[in-house]
Amino acid sequence: MTQTQITPMPFLEALKRIEELTRMIRKDGLDAFEMIEGAYGEVRELRAVLSARVADMRRMTS
Repeated sequence: MTQTQITPMPFLEALKRIEELTRMIRKDGLDAFEMIEGAYGEVRELRAVLSARVADMRRMTS
């Protein structure tokens, strides 16, 4: 598996967290910009973890 600087998180847990952050962003809009900025940062990190795992799975199946 590809090493990242992020602590590994189960795939489904990461997806659920992205959904939760998306709901918060949609609900609070720009009224909570600092929280939103942090949430976007977390989403980017989670996407990096998920992308690395998908790439690893593709390598294993090819």
